[in-house]
Amino acid sequence: MQKVDGNITFHTAMGTAFPLPTPGSVPKPIPVVVQATQLKKMLGLTSVNYTETNHTLAIVDSTLA
Repeated sequence: MQKVDGNITFHTAMGTAFPLPTPGSVPKPIPVVVQATQLKKMLGLTSVNYTETNHTLAIVDSTLA
């Protein structure tokens, strides 16, 4: 998910500590209970690559599975 407010861009990513519901799907973000066998599919990492020019960021999300 990405939000632009003025000249600031906000990015969200999958959690690395505990899974949260899809943004906007519940009134407040509370941890989702999942089975241990499904946990690595719900958690992930985000990497961001950039160059010092006027290009957009290269954001890559991946799961732990």
